[in-house]
Amino acid sequence: MDILKLLDEMENELTDKKGLFSKKVDIGRCVDILYEMKRVFPESIREADYIVANKNKILENADNVAKNTIREAEERAEHIIDNSELIKRAEIEAKNIVDMGYMQCDTLVDRTKSHLDSMFKDIEQFLLSTLTMIRNNREELRGAMIMKRRND
Repeated sequence: MDILKLLDEMENELTDKKGLFSKKVDIGRCVDILYEMKRVFPESIREADYIVANKNKILENADNVAKNTIREAEERAEHIIDNSELIKRAEIEAKNIVDMGYMQCDTLVDRTKSHLDSMFKDIEQFLLSTLTMIRNNREELRGAMIMKRRND
């Protein structure tokens, strides 16, 4: 039976008026209702009594759990931020390394071009010198041929 129904029944037994002398309170019925109420009282009522009696301990425990949860969340957030900072620093470092690589590559290309220009200049000088020598030899040959014809 439901506790509320038992309470209603007890109330009716104690307050029902059908005349001044006609209705007497049935003490036996009231005692039966009382025993039934004790039997039906849910465990949650006992737990509520326990909670009321131990509310300070329960609140302290809840407060500690809340503080621990907040602390863990803050530590987790700090860890995430630290990792984020590490990632940012790693990205910056990687960008610097890549930029340095491009600068070294540009420097190497410039040195190679300069070296090739120097080599081409040397080859050009050699070829000009050789061409000048060939022209001189050719002119000498022509001169010798002309002299030989005149002598012939």
